[in-house]
Amino acid sequence: MAGVSDLTRTIDDAFTHTWYEIRPMAIDNILDSNVVTAALRMQGCFTAQTGGDRITRTIKYGKKTNQYIKKGDTLGAGEDDIETMAWWDWKYDSAHIQRSLMDDQKNNGKSKIKSLVKTKTKAAIDALDESLEDGLWAALDTTGTAKEVYNQRAERTPNSLFNIFGTAAKQTSSYKWGNITRDNAWWKENYKTANDPIEVNLLSDMRNLFNTCGKSKSYPTLLICDQTVFEVYEEYAQDITQIVKSTNRLADLGYEVLKFKGRDIIWSEDATAGQVMMLNCANKRVEIVYDPALWYDMTEWKVIPLQTERIAHIVSAFNLICSEMRRQGLLGDYT
Repeated sequence: MAGVSDLTRTIDDAFTHTWYEIRPMAIDNILDSNVVTAALRMQGCFTAQTGGDRITRTIKYGKKTNQYIKKGDTLGAGEDDIETMAWWDWKYDSAHIQRSLMDDQKNNGKSKIKSLVKTKTKAAIDALDESLEDGLWAALDTTGTAKEVYNQRAERTPNSLFNIFGTAAKQTSSYKWGNITRDNAWWKENYKTANDPIEVNLLSDMRNLFNTCGKSKSYPTLLICDQTVFEVYEEYAQDITQIVKSTNRLADLGYEVLKFKGRDIIWSEDATAGQVMMLNCANKRVEIVYDPALWYDMTEWKVIPLQTERIAHIVSAFNLICSEMRRQGLLGDYT
């Protein structure tokens, strides 16, 4: 008759095998259950990077100089400073699955083991889903004594959208993004003060910020706002052809999606009231960089010393980055 060690090993294997069978679907569920991650995924913002001490990007901020010449002129020389390196730390998320010897004993039997696995893995998936959503909208401490939090979510927490769009007052040499000070003209996001009333000015404000971000070259590809702004836009936009609802994958997932100049507008219950975020995700300007070797992977089962408990963790390595701040914009706040 099978003993305790055999039963424990059987249930360990059941959890591990089940997780890797459902892992692709679990990742889809986690990413698609949040409108922002679903939208970023559709925009091609998820980028794989295997290993590395940090996430790095080469940032071009200047251009080569030219010189018009005539006979007898001295030609120019010297290297032009046209690029630098930005970097962000990896951040790690985890959720644990824990069970006891008593759980194993009570759930001995094929059908009961499956039920135990289903219950505990679902709880872990729900926790990871919630933590990803909370992380994207994590509020910043923008006081003078918490610069590291404003810069790029110090220590454990991944960058949030508010790291890209903090406050215009923090665009100084004291604050950084990607380890580059925010006072550089080529490393600043765009801000526009909203003009009340929203019903009259929303469309013109959006148009102005949209064009400012694009500067006739590359315009925002995704707009994010709160429910109230979304509904005002739907009701008062002058050109009804602009607000036709999307029929893309976001709509298929059940999200309400409108259009502005052909770009998707989505709303999130976590977005700041009275604001519109304009993201330019083209050419990987905004990315969620993840390590495919540590992307919702399960660790081995471990014994908790002096207890009958066993524990495993589902762990991910990733971070949100933006490598071209001047193409991003924030409109707000409407009252």
